[in-house]
Amino acid sequence: MGQEIKNKIMARIALTGEIGAGKSTAAKILAEKLNYESFNADLIAKDLWQNENIKNKLISHYKNFILDENNNIDLKKLAQIIFNDNDEYKFSCKLIHPVVMSELKKISGYNSVIEIPLIFEAGFYDWINYILYVGADFESRLKRCEIQRGWSKNELLRREKFLMPREERIKLSDYIIYNDGDLKDLEREILKFIEWLNKTGK
Repeated sequence: MGQEIKNKIMARIALTGEIGAGKSTAAKILAEKLNYESFNADLIAKDLWQNENIKNKLISHYKNFILDENNNIDLKKLAQIIFNDNDEYKFSCKLIHPVVMSELKKISGYNSVIEIPLIFEAGFYDWINYILYVGADFESRLKRCEIQRGWSKNELLRREKFLMPREERIKLSDYIIYNDGDLKDLEREILKFIEWLNKTGK
């Protein structure tokens, strides 16, 4: 990815955007360029679903159906439920989002890149200094989802309908990049963001 870049900003930078837009790749490049620590909300959430308090609330709500053969929360079963019912989606978000955001705030310091796909849906992000939004055209995103996740077009559309409208998320972000090209194109966009960051300097 090249050498790290001189950066005068000490900040928590949240990276969000569209499904399949390449957020994780962008976060990795950005963290490497700035020599920042990197955190991922989805990985934190994956662990927290097994937290005893959250696990008990899920079992109380869904009964033992939600458990796998090892008595852990079966995340595939959970996803099948919440992405097919708006009320269940809201229930799960209300349960997990505050805990994830609290944990991220606790473990991340300044000089952090934090990938938070649902930052606007989650709320509780007043401790974030900058929000970088990563977008891409639908066909590029669909191709990535097919290759990386085995999703069909219908699955991508089904999950996207639970998100805040794209236009609203873009308005709430500080900077927008589009990942419609190759890795070098994305790196150039990241460098432009870093240049903007150093000029803006909150």
